[in-house]
Amino acid sequence: MNFYTMWLLAEGPGKKLQETVGGEVGALFFLAVIIISLTLFWKRAFTAFIGFALFAMLVSVFIFQPQLISSLGSDAFKWLFEAYLK
Repeated sequence: MNFYTMWLLAEGPGKKLQETVGGEVGALFFLAVIIISLTLFWKRAFTAFIGFALFAMLVSVFIFQPQLISSLGSDAFKWLFEAYLK
């Protein structure tokens, strides 16, 4: 068995583990965001609530869906410079 075949076989369980742990961490992150947001909203700290909500949205996109950021950047580049690319 060569190295490449072993690498392909080893990728399967690691990928499943990453997806499972990522899902659990995502659920815990979402729970923490809800608790902190409700606390700030209950204390009537609306400015802190809005700031935290925006921060949580940015963090969640960068950590849990980084492929969205890379595709957004490439799509924006193509949209801006499509006339020069032709």
